[in-house]
Amino acid sequence: MTPVAFLRPLGALWVLLAGVALIAAFVAAAIGETHLAPLFGTTALIAFIPGIFILSATRGLRSKASALDALGLALLSWITAPAMAALPFWLTGYFDPIDAVFEAYSAVTTTGATLLPADELPRSLIFWRAILAWLGGYATLLLAIGIFAALDRDVPAIRKSALLTLRSDDVFSHLPLAAKRVGIVYATLTSLVWLGLLFGGNGLFDSTVLSMSAISTSGYTVEDGGLLATIGPISTFWVVIGCLVGSLNIALFWDVLRDRSVLRDPDIAGIAALIIGLAAFFILARPGAPFSDVIDAAFIVSTSGFSAGGGVIPALAASIFVVLIGGSAASTTGGIKVSRILLLWKRMGAELAILSDPRSVVPVSFRGRRVRETALVGVWSYVLAFVAAIGFGTMALTATGLDFETAFIAMAASLANIGPMLDQSQPLASWTQIPDQSKPILISAMILGRLEVLAAVAAVWAIFIRK
Repeated sequence: MTPVAFLRPLGALWVLLAGVALIAAFVAAAIGETHLAPLFGTTALIAFIPGIFILSATRGLRSKASALDALGLALLSWITAPAMAALPFWLTGYFDPIDAVFEAYSAVTTTGATLLPADELPRSLIFWRAILAWLGGYATLLLAIGIFAALDRDVPAIRKSALLTLRSDDVFSHLPLAAKRVGIVYATLTSLVWLGLLFGGNGLFDSTVLSMSAISTSGYTVEDGGLLATIGPISTFWVVIGCLVGSLNIALFWDVLRDRSVLRDPDIAGIAALIIGLAAFFILARPGAPFSDVIDAAFIVSTSGFSAGGGVIPALAASIFVVLIGGSAASTTGGIKVSRILLLWKRMGAELAILSDPRSVVPVSFRGRRVRETALVGVWSYVLAFVAAIGFGTMALTATGLDFETAFIAMAASLANIGPMLDQSQPLASWTQIPDQSKPILISAMILGRLEVLAAVAAVWAIFIRK
């Protein structure tokens, strides 16, 4: 791979992380935690110096980047940025080194798995987790635009949009423009949810944390407990809106300004069907709280993991099945993505039609485009790779001392980037019960979930094997 092709974007990411750390330092000072502000400043300095050096050294250099080069950039970004972001967790003294790294990777990958509840942390660290998750959600959207749109060019899983336009010979050709557009849409949507929470009676700090956590579908809260009890029904409604917005293809919000027909996108119908179906399971398993059940179903489908009423998930098996599907492609959710499942569903219908009439030819189309057989094979390969990752990861976790049930739920939660699901799976379940030797496996699963498994394998091949 060509180093110049990915060094400048990597340097820009580090500079962006430094800027976020400076914001956290100002927030710490503003809320009266001035003794923690220098720790965020140290993180900003550590990220800024190599980042600005790379940007200065590569100024004026141009090199075309292939999709594999972009995958290499994605892998290096997911490895290096959270490692730098772990410093405040460790330096503040609330986490030992391995726990600090786990918290940072959980936040940046928008998994939301926590080793200490919000009630036991200073508010600046609560803000740090939320803004890291918000930055990770933004990076996830750029990953979908800059890489997966190129890799999936023959698969209509990612909606074709002016927002996602790429040149096949250089996947970074339109990335600066796409980064600007995505940033505008992402920040605007976050601001709208923030305003709703603010007018719903929440303070400035709480509204900021909850809006960033909702849009990034990370599930971080300001205080422990169900949202209905802690922030009320109106604010909970705005959190639900934020999670649903985060679960949709970011291109929809760009394209809807010019074409209202995008509201008929199959992803929207698929997500709605998942919410209705899971809510029905919840209502049957836990009669008497239909309003809370519908909200919890939306939180599960969006892989955010918020809880309306608190307590244990009423239909855990159905919830695991749903989170492994996830939301739309080019969204902040985890999972296989509903568009891929819809593609396979259409393929199953075509196969049944052929079985009834072997002489018939039934092409598969999606979003008005005919899907080639090679593309469908790619979708099947990804689904099988995702399932295999859960299986091998579960076996690896059991080898570290976890019981099978906890290992399976922890692996599914990490790979689908919905950490709170483990805490809600059983009355006494908690990430604090996970031994240190299991955490590197779970961190790897979080990164795999964000790189979508097969892309992660291709990224390793691009960096370490390809000549």
